[in-house]
Amino acid sequence: MNKYKVFGWVVMLALTLTSCQGNTYAKLLNKEKQQISDYIDREGIRVWDEMPKEWGEKDYYAVPGYDNLYVHFIEQDTTQKEVAMGQTILVRYKKYGLGSYSDTIRYWTTDDGPEPIKFQLGNSADSYYCQGWTVAIYTMKHSGGHCRIICPSKLGFVDDNSSVTPYGYELKFNIKP
Repeated sequence: MNKYKVFGWVVMLALTLTSCQGNTYAKLLNKEKQQISDYIDREGIRVWDEMPKEWGEKDYYAVPGYDNLYVHFIEQDTTQKEVAMGQTILVRYKKYGLGSYSDTIRYWTTDDGPEPIKFQLGNSADSYYCQGWTVAIYTMKHSGGHCRIICPSKLGFVDDNSSVTPYGYELKFNIKP
């Protein structure tokens, strides 16, 4: 066996051993679930399985059918138009990490962009599609809403999904007139 083949086998063996000790997707999902749980505990959040009639500052609703997606209503005007799938939604948002030293990653101010983000509710081909946003907005039901959400990676943006990173969002949204 020549020295190049031996070197190739040594490299393959090293890579195999390294990958066996690394994080599998299942391990990353468990780590993410723990990170969300730690955030909820650290922030003193109360999770409700049924929609609260009155919202305390730390009350979050566990949206049925969406593991680890939690919504907190800050402001809701039931006199506003109801949202429906396919409508264009205008959003200002703040995105933040859930780690113990979380940083705000993106703001909704006009310094970041003169216009709000625009996307079509429920359209997964839209460049600003985030399933967690869609579910939260649809759960709130009315234009002019303001909410916070805890969003697992699988319901976040594509980059969040591939990095298995959960985020918190604060959203203000309206139906585009």
